[in-house]
Amino acid sequence: MHSEMPRFLAELMRLLEKPCIDQTGAPSVALEPQLQAGLAWLRDLDSNEARPLADLIGCLLMRLAQDKLGYRIALQSVQFELQTLRQARNLVDETRLSGEAHALAMLLARLLPDLPDDMREVAFSPAEYLDLNPDVAAAGLDPMEHYVSSGAIEGRAPRRLTVGSTQPSTSDLCNSLSTLANSSVAPRFCRDMPDLLRSEALKLLGEKKPNVTVILPTWNRAHTVLSAVASALLQSYTPTEVIVIDDGSTDSTVELLRQRFPEPIREGRLVLMTQANSGVSAARNAGLARAQGDFIAYLDSDNHWESDHLLYALAGLLAVPNAQCAYTALCRHNLSHGWSDILFRTYDKAALIEANFIDLNSFVHQRRLYETCGGFDTALTRLVDWDLVLRYTADVAPVALPVITGHHVVDNIGLHNITTCESLEPNLAYIRAKHSTI
Repeated sequence: MHSEMPRFLAELMRLLEKPCIDQTGAPSVALEPQLQAGLAWLRDLDSNEARPLADLIGCLLMRLAQDKLGYRIALQSVQFELQTLRQARNLVDETRLSGEAHALAMLLARLLPDLPDDMREVAFSPAEYLDLNPDVAAAGLDPMEHYVSSGAIEGRAPRRLTVGSTQPSTSDLCNSLSTLANSSVAPRFCRDMPDLLRSEALKLLGEKKPNVTVILPTWNRAHTVLSAVASALLQSYTPTEVIVIDDGSTDSTVELLRQRFPEPIREGRLVLMTQANSGVSAARNAGLARAQGDFIAYLDSDNHWESDHLLYALAGLLAVPNAQCAYTALCRHNLSHGWSDILFRTYDKAALIEANFIDLNSFVHQRRLYETCGGFDTALTRLVDWDLVLRYTADVAPVALPVITGHHVVDNIGLHNITTCESLEPNLAYIRAKHSTI
């Protein structure tokens, strides 16, 4: 039988040599839209012989998406923090940035030239930049070239940013951990917290010396797990141990961890556990059974913490008498749809029963809660954090700390998060039935 493979390969080569239309509708010679065009063509053929080529290109597109994750997370985090900082200040000159916002804008300027077109258009608006800077427009200068070469250094904003905030800041109302806990102030990033609060947290943990175990499950996340583990190991308040539970990965997750972190593994600060694929709840339960710390914190392998996460979470918990658990604010970044927000609200039991607002990556608790209330429910494939939080906060309210200490990332292509892959309705019905008496 005559093989069509040479013709398929020739057509793919042709597609890789000509511009393709990207997601913005503009012609592009970037590899990703060219591969997408080739994949679409192969799938339209509906040929058994073309299917292996389509699978190969699909794998290449997946790897490209995974390789871009670091850039995309960094870009979206910088953009969001820049926007948040801008909103928190009433600037006299609305076109110039200062302080941390200025520093973040300069970091953004260094990233811009290397970003793909679609990501660059989100971060920088030539039209808005010229509108904000009539001197640049009058001089006939290229807006992005001006911003990268000198505009960012001068404090010019990359696009129009909203100014003004209706909520008081932490520095206005909170002068101690006890007043910060459960306060109604707007969440702020760790680096914006008053020095007195950070000093108090360091002093309290230095006196109490709480032992904390970090539970980190992973499955086929070789492209993100190193960043997550590093953010746990490099906390300003060092965890007693970080337990990584590999849930039957078929990629190089375990091998990469052993190669990258040999010293923490030798010292026992990083513990690697492996098991047959059993799901995230079983993986976390295996880590909890092994944990030595008096306090437990959780981190997913596609997320990462700010370096002061454990500092503020543990200090806030210890600063409130009789508290058993605490949670901080979290940045959520949806890379697929290009939005970021802050997940946080002061504790409200009725509101928590209706919908979860406490992300597991921001939650810390005493180990004895696990010993008395049990671990994660393996009957659930989604919403497992909500179920656990409902049980652990049933008798004693958690401490709510308006400090942004972590980043939760969702991406349909590069990560295949549980949020996007597991069905919501059966898990939601299960939780409603289980907690109907609360």
